[in-house]
Amino acid sequence: MPGDGEKLLEADRNISVFIEYMKSRDNESLILARKALRNIKSYSSTRKDRQGYRIRIKCKNEEKVFNYSFPHIYGEFLNAIVDNMDLENGKTGYLENTGGFLLNYMTPRGFDSLGLTLDDDEWEKSIFANFPVIRREYLKRELSPLMDGNENPQKVDRLIWIVDDYTSEKKFLDKYLKNQDVDIIMLVPEGININPEEFRKKILLGRSLVSEKNDFQILILSSKDEIDQEETRIPEGLEVLKSNSAILKVDMDKCRDNNGFMYTEEGHYFVETLKQYENNEDLRYEESYLKEYYEKFQPDNRRDNYLWEEGLDCFPMDHGWLYDPWRRTANPPLRKKRFETRKGGNHNIGPNTEEFGHAEFNRLKGAYNALKEKGYNPDFFVDGYITGYLLVRKDDYRFVASEGQHRIAALAALGYDSFICRFDLKPWTNETVFYNQASKWPQVKAGIFTPRVAKMCFEHFFRIDNNTRLIEHLKRMSSN
Repeated sequence: MPGDGEKLLEADRNISVFIEYMKSRDNESLILARKALRNIKSYSSTRKDRQGYRIRIKCKNEEKVFNYSFPHIYGEFLNAIVDNMDLENGKTGYLENTGGFLLNYMTPRGFDSLGLTLDDDEWEKSIFANFPVIRREYLKRELSPLMDGNENPQKVDRLIWIVDDYTSEKKFLDKYLKNQDVDIIMLVPEGININPEEFRKKILLGRSLVSEKNDFQILILSSKDEIDQEETRIPEGLEVLKSNSAILKVDMDKCRDNNGFMYTEEGHYFVETLKQYENNEDLRYEESYLKEYYEKFQPDNRRDNYLWEEGLDCFPMDHGWLYDPWRRTANPPLRKKRFETRKGGNHNIGPNTEEFGHAEFNRLKGAYNALKEKGYNPDFFVDGYITGYLLVRKDDYRFVASEGQHRIAALAALGYDSFICRFDLKPWTNETVFYNQASKWPQVKAGIFTPRVAKMCFEHFFRIDNNTRLIEHLKRMSSN
């Protein structure tokens, strides 16, 4: 007899199957949830008031719509916490009354955490706050546990609480944390007076924060006499290999696009176009470096894409288009046509339609203007992080961007030396690829690449002259 999840799948109620898994979290439900994700479509868009975003989720017999807006005071609060406490040690509990901000902050950083919601509505809204990313990544990394108030309490070492409805939230927490002596880190709006004696604790840290709409206080309440003020560090570069975090900080000069081009050297098609735009806000696509690049860099195969010379023994790279040798799983060995990122073109290379080129030009300017005005704050948006993967050779690395290439180019044009990013967790992507494991790469094991040619592809991303060779190529095309 089919179980409840199977019955829901048969009834084309795939959203309900996903919810069932998030409630039960057992292996059987996980299998069903991944089946369900194939039949769910999700759409995210900026809200008309530009103060947040909307997510629409639908399958054959179900549909849900959620609106989100996270005030920037949330980010300032979390920054203050990680500057003063080590969240990597012990379990961090939090009251998820933010509509998913705290859940989506804790999960990719790999903290041992537990979210608590007062009711099912808040639980559901929080679970779906980043759903388009979950849908694309097929639960490759699970969300941190999120429980409603009816479940049995688990012990936590500290509790994060952004106060909204103080009376009802305190009543809920008193019951849930009964007999637990934990530090409480609070963000308290102006006008709410906290009596530490109600918590049988004292204030060890108090600090004021000013937001656009209200003033807030950060309070750390504890029964101890002092707190261990150790910051929580985001792993930088290869430090992430010893961490559970999917968030890392990378140096801009270690970053590469899918062509292997650098963002910090002259000649990058997006960055050079933005530099033109910096000097001329009236720049048109027809006058841009981007248009010149699309017209003059039109490789016929992957060898030409990497600007490898004629006659180089790199079969089958010189016969068509292949996925990278480290991509999972093994794919058909050869495609005669290049891949399109959207209808009408590929934003990494030409040729592209005029419509596609104009759209890329406008997307590029939009990313630049948004980041220049408001900065790079990925936690406030669905799919806000630049994502990619690491290529690792000995003690060196390259971060290859897969999502967010307009944003990373904008950051480079704005002078960022480093930035935080997230591993790309799509099912076919390896988070980290090691040079000395080439014989184990999926497409090598399948016989599509020889280890020698596979390593040549890897080494391409470590070359320091790719941008120089591109500029020389464009000059040759101009003189022909």
